[in-house]
Amino acid sequence: MKLFFRTLAIIMAALFAVYMVGCGDGDDEPEPEAAAFVSATPASGGDLAANGSISVSFDNNPGDVTVSAGTVAGSGKSRNITGPFTPGALALNITWTNGDGSHTLNYTVVAADEAAPEVTGSNPKDGAEGVDPAKVFEDGIEVTFNEPVTGDLMLMDGDDDVGWTSKADGNKIMLSGNAGQELSNETEYEIAGTVKDGAGNEAEISLTFVTKAKE
Repeated sequence: MKLFFRTLAIIMAALFAVYMVGCGDGDDEPEPEAAAFVSATPASGGDLAANGSISVSFDNNPGDVTVSAGTVAGSGKSRNITGPFTPGALALNITWTNGDGSHTLNYTVVAADEAAPEVTGSNPKDGAEGVDPAKVFEDGIEVTFNEPVTGDLMLMDGDDDVGWTSKADGNKIMLSGNAGQELSNETEYEIAGTVKDGAGNEAEISLTFVTKAKE
């Protein structure tokens, strides 16, 4: 009988210890890493259209973000601040909870932007012929615009999407292919899609190039 009660006491003590661990630090969520401001597009010190937007990035998730003007949207390490903004000098104060940080961006707010983004160059060039398909696959495709844009472009072979990956970075969009997505000789390809500037103006893109004959 003594052995029974001794065993029962050991079991109860173990269960109590497990309960205390479960009610203690194990339930506490780790503190989020403090976030620091990294960059803004357009950069501070320049012009900002009254109907424009500002993309800001942090080195960690900033948590709740508030601004002195405009509306904030987004998640993760990035946020998008949209207007309308009042024409004139703008000192935009941004604050966030993860790290209790703050940062001020300065702009000159100008008239609303009503113009769609325009292509200023591409590689391969629009209308190019005799293009080496192996080099295009190795180097990728780059399309440059007159202002920062967002959106995806596709590499088309007739009505078929070749499946290359599209990535927007400032005023450029890059396309890159993976193994199995090599280009063919003597084929016309089209770079197509829709892009949008910070004011929401859209442009339909259609650029073509023709690959050279097989040697």
